[in-house]
Amino acid sequence: MADYTFDGKILRNRSGQKMGEIDRTTVRAWNSARLGEIDRKNIRDAHGKKVAEFDGKTVKDDLGNRIATLREIQETIDGEGGISLVAVWYFFARK
Repeated sequence: MADYTFDGKILRNRSGQKMGEIDRTTVRAWNSARLGEIDRKNIRDAHGKKVAEFDGKTVKDDLGNRIATLREIQETIDGEGGISLVAVWYFFARK
């Protein structure tokens, strides 16, 4: 069983508590603090710096090094794959 669930908008942990959400292209924490944003295939932090890139299967950091694959992310988070899932994984579930 995965540690988190994601319905396309809200990320929840096993006990059902809200961890974060996607608000259009903005990634927000449970308290509505802005953590980052989605910019096409790039994930940017709150300051606008590119921190990750998603090509549909693989997540790479800003230097182009592989961080994870979509399959590895879906083992941690139950949800439909896509850039939104990758963004919440990057900011909340990545270890």
